[in-house]
Amino acid sequence: MRRALWLVPAFVLPLLLLGAGSAYFTSGPPEQTGGVLLRSETTPPALTRPSPEAALPDLPEASTELDLLNSLAPGPAGDPLTTTDEAPDGETDTDDDSPATTTSTSTTAPTPGAATTTTSPPTPPTTNAPTTTTSPPATAPPPPPPTTTTTAPPPPPPPQTGGTLRLWDTAWQIAAKANDGAMQEYVDRLANASGTGGQNLTGFWFSVVNINQDINTGNGFGHTFGNFSNPNTDYLNDVERLIGKAAARGLKVGIVVAWDGPNQFSVESGKLNAGNAYQYGNTIASRWTRPDFSGRSAIDAWVMGGDTTDDCCGGEHGAIWAEVVRGIKDAQAANGFSGPQILFHTAPGQHLNYVGAPWLDAHAPQTGHCADANTASNWMQELAATGAPIWGNGEMRYEGITWACNGNNPISPEQVRDDVVAMKNLGVMGNFVYGFDPRWNASTPGSTGMSASGVSAGLQLILDTPGLIRPR
Repeated sequence: MRRALWLVPAFVLPLLLLGAGSAYFTSGPPEQTGGVLLRSETTPPALTRPSPEAALPDLPEASTELDLLNSLAPGPAGDPLTTTDEAPDGETDTDDDSPATTTSTSTTAPTPGAATTTTSPPTPPTTNAPTTTTSPPATAPPPPPPTTTTTAPPPPPPPQTGGTLRLWDTAWQIAAKANDGAMQEYVDRLANASGTGGQNLTGFWFSVVNINQDINTGNGFGHTFGNFSNPNTDYLNDVERLIGKAAARGLKVGIVVAWDGPNQFSVESGKLNAGNAYQYGNTIASRWTRPDFSGRSAIDAWVMGGDTTDDCCGGEHGAIWAEVVRGIKDAQAANGFSGPQILFHTAPGQHLNYVGAPWLDAHAPQTGHCADANTASNWMQELAATGAPIWGNGEMRYEGITWACNGNNPISPEQVRDDVVAMKNLGVMGNFVYGFDPRWNASTPGSTGMSASGVSAGLQLILDTPGLIRPR
């Protein structure tokens, strides 16, 4: 197409020159004035040549041909891509693959011998010249979303859980009722009880005297206790036998020195009083902590109280317990023995008794058989809030006990297990005294719970619960 356009002037220009010469010779030479050649007033016919549809747009400077092509790319209206080249004789050629549409423009033909002014079209940029590249404004990518450092809230603190608990069994009446065989069978069975993870019982709690208002009923050996001012030596020897059997099997004991419940021979009736309390404490401790008795290592605690009601602080009972403790400590000192703690076992709901008593090392209150785990937990938290040291729960719901307060339904193995878990989760104690209702009051081999029935379902469930009970 380019070459075809160049041929048009080649044919038109000679024709124009021929016409001009003919006119010259017909009209004569132009007039001269002062030696100056005057241009004829007659305007020759206009020279016409094809041109593009419209003037080419000013091309932006581009560093490469690709930039040039990009700058001339079809716009929104669909204009075709157009490139320009410099043709011979200063003409501008339009390269377009679409059918060409031409229009005429007028130029003044030069007169022979006259000065001619030629206006050249804009020269495209030379590719070898230094160039400045101006990129079309780039659309900036959207800023990245702000980086948000999410700090996870600290996990809620885990439930406060103390270490694993030492587990104790309740055998209140074993010293008052059992014979030698029953004692041996009991401690053997208790020592052999074990959980799936090796958990076992630390020992058991018992009372020196019968707790059921029959202090002078004979024990399994036929011996009676006597009185607090002058206890029967044979009876004390029987108790010593029990302590020795426990020690031989690696068990510990908590000794309730004088059951202070509804007992006609307890402190309520004045049988253990401020006048004989020191002597009584000194007597039993002198025998059971003497250096030649190997079983003394089994004594873990001396327990005051025992279902004690209306027993608090500066009353008569407080003076009695203080004297019993003084007698015990003097005897231990004389025997070169130390270690057992002084604890206090209350009636249900009296867990705040003796807080701050100088003779008391730690509290072991009874929460009782009518209080569920929530009630017992609340009472223990009240005690802990005073800052008083807590040894453990000294008596909670017995497995199998059937009382009206529980709808005359026996306490299940799961309930007693849950009681132990609740006490552990308080994180304020290290011990739990468990009880099996048929066992604590039993006496002879073959009695329910004492030996023949083996380990109760609730006790086994407690021992098998992971992370609950520590081995002794």
